[in-house]
Amino acid sequence: MSRHGIVTLLTDFGTADGYVAAMKGAILTVCPRAVLVDITHEIPAHDILTGAIILSQAAAYFPPGTLHVAVVDPGVGTDRKILAANFGHQSFLFPDNGVITFVAESMAMESIVSVRDQRFIAAGEVSTTFQGRDVFAPLAGHILNGLDIARLGPRPDTYKTLDLPAPIQREEGLYAQVIHVDRFGNLISNISPRDIAQLPTPAGGLRVRCAGRDVGPIQSTYAMVDPGQPVALMNSMGLLEVGVNHGRACDVLSAGIGTEIVVAESPSTP
Repeated sequence: MSRHGIVTLLTDFGTADGYVAAMKGAILTVCPRAVLVDITHEIPAHDILTGAIILSQAAAYFPPGTLHVAVVDPGVGTDRKILAANFGHQSFLFPDNGVITFVAESMAMESIVSVRDQRFIAAGEVSTTFQGRDVFAPLAGHILNGLDIARLGPRPDTYKTLDLPAPIQREEGLYAQVIHVDRFGNLISNISPRDIAQLPTPAGGLRVRCAGRDVGPIQSTYAMVDPGQPVALMNSMGLLEVGVNHGRACDVLSAGIGTEIVVAESPSTP
């Protein structure tokens, strides 16, 4: 149940077509008081991993009772489930394809159901290719109006999360990879402060390598290095990031999603 009518939208629809507007119109038809907030509609087409990262990045900063609708749905029209859930005193409506992965890791689950009740979707024919408009949007409107998600269907036995390799600690260091490249070209890894803390060497004695190139020690901000130089830091998401001061790390290092990042003890100075 939404306490204030806030609903966020995250899709891979882009803004060149009428898809986002149609979805908003369908929500407002059911709940005219809805407060619509766009997280983004620029997720690369069908990119569930990027959708999962950005959903988690934004959701935690909304007030309790917010409803988040995530439609990155390459399986639209198939037998994939549609799920509604409460995590961290917020509600989420999403396809069962892993887009909830990082929310589920960072926010406590209170309830989850598989949507079965057809009374709360669009009247008439439902498009098999645009369920964002005909299924997700009307459901969102009813939830904003106070519908308890427990009425939508049973608890699923399981739900999908993305199978991502965790950082691996070896004798020579911590091995991980880039999982996201943001619009600034920063290379965001799957290394958390907890991973760093588990290394035998204190953080001050560590150096970072990315794409086989030495980046240097973990710094506090981009300006700790000269313009054009790469820098490693813990970013606002709490993940190790490799950037370039006033530049794009993905271009400077010829790196992208899947590129190896290594955190290891600084070599001894002779």
